[in-house]
Amino acid sequence: MRSLVPLVALLASLALAPVAGAQTVVEARYGAHTEYRFFDLSHTFANGLLLDGLYTGVPGLNELYLGIGGQLHPIKGLTITPMAYAVFAKELHERGVTLGALIALDRGGFKGAGFAGHFIRLDGDNPDYDFADALDLTRAIGKWEAGVSTGFFHQSGEWTWLVGPTVKRNDAKGQWAVSARFGDDTEVRFLRIFVF
Repeated sequence: MRSLVPLVALLASLALAPVAGAQTVVEARYGAHTEYRFFDLSHTFANGLLLDGLYTGVPGLNELYLGIGGQLHPIKGLTITPMAYAVFAKELHERGVTLGALIALDRGGFKGAGFAGHFIRLDGDNPDYDFADALDLTRAIGKWEAGVSTGFFHQSGEWTWLVGPTVKRNDAKGQWAVSARFGDDTEVRFLRIFVF
């Protein structure tokens, strides 16, 4: 755990560039058929420092992620947020760290969002894994967005993936979304985001 101190310090220093203002986001997702569950509470401070706590679950594994990151703005309309999470699960006695990045794009009428990461096992029976969740690319049409949603999971040499259409509607409180994703499984995913 001591080796994570320099990484956390680096992430905190990346957050020194000013952004538009502080923002809190609450996000809930549910995947029909796969029984995927996701609840996230994050807060971005005015200096770009992001604190994040989330629960994600599928049958047989329920994980708690507690993380810190810092926003980077390499070009107009693109935000990349490197993140470091402590990860815990009751099942498999899982303890570990996930290193990854949140990506947000809003440029030329196109919007993108997603997270990709690598889990490093520190204790327990769950091997290391790579994943990308809800990597979405949409075209904005007024308050609506339409496009594609994808994700993958890679563990012990095995890959699973999902891809399919997504439709989103933005309102004064945040966003509604639904996606139908196919591949190694079939999932209809519902999403609600509140921003304040």
